[in-house]
Amino acid sequence: MPIRRRGDGEIVEEPTNPHPDRGGGQPATPASEAPTEPTAPPADSLFSEAPTTAKERWDSPTKPVSREDREGKTRIISPRRRPAGAIEDRAPATDPMADPPVGWLVVVRGPGKGSVLTLGNGMNAIGRGTSARVRLDFGDANVSRANHARVAYDPRERRWLLSHGDGANLTYLNGEVVMAPAPIESGAEIQIGETTLRFQAFCSQEFDWPDVDD
Repeated sequence: MPIRRRGDGEIVEEPTNPHPDRGGGQPATPASEAPTEPTAPPADSLFSEAPTTAKERWDSPTKPVSREDREGKTRIISPRRRPAGAIEDRAPATDPMADPPVGWLVVVRGPGKGSVLTLGNGMNAIGRGTSARVRLDFGDANVSRANHARVAYDPRERRWLLSHGDGANLTYLNGEVVMAPAPIESGAEIQIGETTLRFQAFCSQEFDWPDVDD
């Protein structure tokens, strides 16, 4: 410890740093000026509201902030892409009046019993093939693939006619063979091969689609 003499001859010892390795003998730092350790935030602050602005989110160490938030830009989220070959959720809308129903054929005997076939304006060719307007394909091999018979609706005269087509097997109307176009009415039975169809008109002298006001 260094010793200093006063003018009156009194010897005074000056204090030195008790820890030489902490400052090389410099005077100790007063307690009021010593750095303090960071203290944990109060318990109530742990449940405080989360930062709401971009700057608060940036300053918050607990929440990562995106680049868009830091720069204040609007984020644009694009819709998910539909996988290639995916089926559309909705079928395209069609106009039912493009080919409105004017009558029906109902299978009452033979393969497909209970099935309903829709008839449209003009000529309705009956056959088993995919090209037939009225497809009668329920397992009766006696029905020709195309144009076995034809049911026609004439919108000008508002009448129905049945005629035989190109089928090797004959067509019968109410038990009689059809050799020439014959008029038909609701309730008539048409036999093709092993299948019997009951005819029901929708459009007739009493009603047709032009009679309906838009």
